[in-house]
Amino acid sequence: MTIWRTRIAVLSVMLLASAPISVPGATLCPPLPPPTGPVIDVTPNQARALSGIVASAPTGSTIRLGAGTYNLDGGRLVFNHPGVTLRSASGNRNDVILDGRYQSPEIVSIVASSVTIADLTVARAFDHPVHISPPGGSTISAIRIYNVRVMDPGQQAIKINPTDATNTIDNGSIQCSLVELTDEGRPFIRDSCYTGGIDAHRARGWSVADNVIRGFWCPVGLAEHGIHFWRNSRDTVVERNVVVNNARGIGFGLGGSAADGHVNGIIRNNFVVVNDDRVFASQGGFDVGIGLESAANAKILHNSVVSTRTPFSSIEWRWRGTTATITNNLTSHALRPRNGATALMAGNLTSVPLSYFRNVSTNDLHLLPGASAALRRGVSVPAGDADQDVDGDARLDGVRDIGADQLAVRERP
Repeated sequence: MTIWRTRIAVLSVMLLASAPISVPGATLCPPLPPPTGPVIDVTPNQARALSGIVASAPTGSTIRLGAGTYNLDGGRLVFNHPGVTLRSASGNRNDVILDGRYQSPEIVSIVASSVTIADLTVARAFDHPVHISPPGGSTISAIRIYNVRVMDPGQQAIKINPTDATNTIDNGSIQCSLVELTDEGRPFIRDSCYTGGIDAHRARGWSVADNVIRGFWCPVGLAEHGIHFWRNSRDTVVERNVVVNNARGIGFGLGGSAADGHVNGIIRNNFVVVNDDRVFASQGGFDVGIGLESAANAKILHNSVVSTRTPFSSIEWRWRGTTATITNNLTSHALRPRNGATALMAGNLTSVPLSYFRNVSTNDLHLLPGASAALRRGVSVPAGDADQDVDGDARLDGVRDIGADQLAVRERP
């Protein structure tokens, strides 16, 4: 008991001391409105009862958690009724900690549609802190993860996968959240670095926006991506995220089989940065910032991918099933086609110096006025594909900057 109390205290310190990372699109992350429908208020001294409260919560209800740490003692919260919301009372995600203490295989298990998890921290599951997986033969939709800190999984932090090959998980969103593997959690990763931030199979129409995803690497082995949609996923939009110090950044598809691939989808206006020497020195190194594998009709538009040492690829596309449009991306290193993949490319700028960016050491890839080769050099993009930048500021053809950031007019030389 003393050991666990010590660990809880350490976790609390980590929550308070963790280095903040600004999300450029934070203005697009307003507080959720007050709950509607029945409200069930819960306090930390009811932690052992929380599993039962969640399982019996009726459709349309909100479970509102008071501040504190909820030690689940190996239990998990199964959302088996649609339309249930779990959120903190304060709206501050650091006020409420659902702690699996590496005893709970999962902490939040979602098997029904229209479930919302918001404004809290989910930490230290043996496998997945958040697992979205409908029962066999079922398709669920409209899952929302909003302003949640998901930290220190034993495997993937947010796992999205059906239990069979016939159903899908549709039209969900992960927004305004922090998904991370910390130095304290890294020793608990198992199975040759079988971890990653968001890992989705057969997910269709998902939005991943305005999040920070960081720290998914291991001394030995190669982690999966910070954000990864594959195995017959499609129509994914990944935008305005800050993806920091992951062995692999953002990926659609994996391997040479269409069954493990991705269809349609867009990756736009993201900051991808690796500046931790330990990532480069690890066995897997820094593999790729943005990668497509067996990804058909993918678009990679207006991203900034920067590393302080040489990766295998800043952006790569591989296998004959991959067809892509790669436009107006700004990278410190190479764009790399592989294994017969094809792409239409325009307006990309590679091998740019770190001096183009506001502060690479603090993960800030906003452009500086001296980034002359990137300013006003972007080519036109079809309407609707990338009308705004990483901050939500408007882009206009004819004065597009290359990369995720559109330098504000007042800052221009």
